Amino acid sequence: MAKCRANNKAGKPCEAPAVEGSDRCIMHSGRAAELGSKGGRRRAIYNQENLKEFAAPKTAGDLRDLLAQSIVELRNGQLDPRLANAVGYVGASYLRALEMSDIETRLIRLEREIERTSQAVRNVGVPR
Repeated sequence: MAKCRANNKAGKPCEAPAVEGSDRCIMHSGRAAELGSKGGRRRAIYNQENLKEFAAPKTAGDLRDLLAQSIVELRNGQLDPRLANAVGYVGASYLRALEMSDIETRLIRLEREIERTSQAVRNVGVPR
């Protein structure tokens, strides 16, 4: 097979396989810019328009459903693995925030109940 006769950036011969019918490789034949403008494999496969529409998750169950759908789309090649990774990472953070919110709500209720109980104990034995 013929080798590319162009020089690389270092000024040395490229030596990559030449495109059939040419004395230049794909990078030096002028087709590299054309191929790059098409966006590569990632854009051809991972199209955001094909993703299922989801409302923002409000519960752990909603997050579970979003993650399950993301897994399906990832396995079917509809979801970019980097996006799936980001969904998983953000999902874990969101789950921690949900847990903290639940703990805060429970703590506020508990503090209110303690305050009511303390007030009731103070009022016991107080003549009316």
